[in-house]
Amino acid sequence: MRFGYVLKEWRQHRRLSQLALSGLSGISQRHISFLENGRAQPSRPTILALADCMDVPLRERNGLLQAAGFAAVYPESLDDAQISVFKQALEAQLNHHDPFPAIVLDGRWNMVMANAGALRFFAEFVDPVAWLSDIGNPESFQVARLVLHDNGLAPYIANWTELVASFLQRARRDLLANPANQELPVLIEEILSHPRASKRWQAPQWRSPPAPAITLKMQKDGLTLSLFTMLAHFGAPQNVSLEELALESFYPADAQTRDWFEAVNAGSSNTAH
Repeated sequence: MRFGYVLKEWRQHRRLSQLALSGLSGISQRHISFLENGRAQPSRPTILALADCMDVPLRERNGLLQAAGFAAVYPESLDDAQISVFKQALEAQLNHHDPFPAIVLDGRWNMVMANAGALRFFAEFVDPVAWLSDIGNPESFQVARLVLHDNGLAPYIANWTELVASFLQRARRDLLANPANQELPVLIEEILSHPRASKRWQAPQWRSPPAPAITLKMQKDGLTLSLFTMLAHFGAPQNVSLEELALESFYPADAQTRDWFEAVNAGSSNTAH
């Protein structure tokens, strides 16, 4: 795809005029106009400066570079030494959060790492590995589909509508941030076409800010567990895969939930000894 076309799409998506982008980047409005209509060819520093001003995700910055005939700058994979360093950092965070659940999600909402607390928690309701195998191991949005599916966690989620609405809002906001993502529209349509989907979900509520935290309420055989989550990302990543990783930590929302996790953890420790 021609660079100028892609540049113009990102600029318009960010609701920036050529003059506004010029003010942010220090690149003249005339030159930006020439870049968009193909009368000028960009340099690599110019592309990176414009992408930075428009907060373009690293994966799509590579796309801008390649559209202009340059090689990608941001690697999508890590070498063995880098993998070891970042894996150790994530494992430390996951282990520190135990006995409460913590998971690492990739850019497709797939669980790529989990602590013992998360595995104990999921095992109380469903076997995620067996469930994913039953539905053909989808390559993306596995966590969302685990929540959506009636043979997954859906029957045990007391506030299913509230939780899935938060997934929908998150997916829509992620798509606003990166309109080039071709997988998010599939997830959004999957949520909107679900038999339990609310008609209100058809129209995005952009004026309503997202809730500071969504409580996950799980129920099974008289047991009720309530948790809220927090997401953390790597700061200033220079790698596509690292930028897309998120550490999701679950916290007990009440004393009963805290006591259950601590009791289950103590039982697991006693069994191990």
